[in-house]
Amino acid sequence: MNRPLQDWLEYTGLSTAAWIVAKLEFHTLRPLADAVGSLVYLLDPRGRRTALQNLESAFPEKFSPSEKRRIARRSYCSFARTMLELLWAPNMSEDFVAQQVVFSGWDTDTCRKDPNKAAIYCCMHYGNFEWLSLVGAYSIIRGPVIAQKFRNPHLGPVFNRLRASTGNQVIPQERAMLKMLKHLKSGGKFGMLIDLNIDPREGAVPITTFGGLVASVTPAHVALAQRTGAAIVPVECRPLPDGRYNIIHHPPIECPPDAPVVPLVQQCWDALEPGIHTHPECWLWPYKHWRYKPRTGDTRRYPAYANLATRFDTLLAAS
Repeated sequence: MNRPLQDWLEYTGLSTAAWIVAKLEFHTLRPLADAVGSLVYLLDPRGRRTALQNLESAFPEKFSPSEKRRIARRSYCSFARTMLELLWAPNMSEDFVAQQVVFSGWDTDTCRKDPNKAAIYCCMHYGNFEWLSLVGAYSIIRGPVIAQKFRNPHLGPVFNRLRASTGNQVIPQERAMLKMLKHLKSGGKFGMLIDLNIDPREGAVPITTFGGLVASVTPAHVALAQRTGAAIVPVECRPLPDGRYNIIHHPPIECPPDAPVVPLVQQCWDALEPGIHTHPECWLWPYKHWRYKPRTGDTRRYPAYANLATRFDTLLAAS
């Protein structure tokens, strides 16, 4: 397909979906997400295969094959719900948030109470991660959101509008780290995803996940915290059986400027991984979380898509 035509069709489809979803009653989104997620699970053999490989690697003996298939399908439904509720976000209000969100660990978040204390709210692709910044505009403070870069340039403005619908400011990716640095030095707060697997050559650090799987992740949140005196607050947005969400604030992690980086990155991960064990269906299992595997040692738990790479060996040797 001609790329300009494909870009236009994608933009038209997304804009139409956003318009339609915004007209729906909020309570209809959850069953709609279950239907959409289940359908995509059936129609996406590549993503389904990745999800099942990931579940086998993370929980080799915890779940039966049928339970892993159920978790993988529910993961699709969770992501579909997150996207539909992002499309619905222009309807959100402070009163709506008060009705739909329950906060836990609220009193441990000393950064929220102090308007002059810089903080980085770290989360994973878990539950409704999009709501953390949308709701945070009401519950904590309005702040910057880094614009996502799409291959289709027409999609960015649509997602930017949705993510800014509760008052947050979307800033471009260009020189984003410098802007975040200045924002934190002035006592600002913002959120960041920390479970993306990145190329070892891109400043990554290795952390241990699920009791033995090494992942190559960004240390950017720790680097920013060490340079600005900001604290890191791990957060998660977990769905409740009654349709509401529980936003959980974990105790802040202080990052002294002279402290080793890798243990702090590991500490951030360790604060959030238990949520995946408790509700595995909330995590984004179709994503390739372990793209690289060590050259030595027992690597049988790694998924089939994991590859050997000299750059990963170099990263492990340097840590």
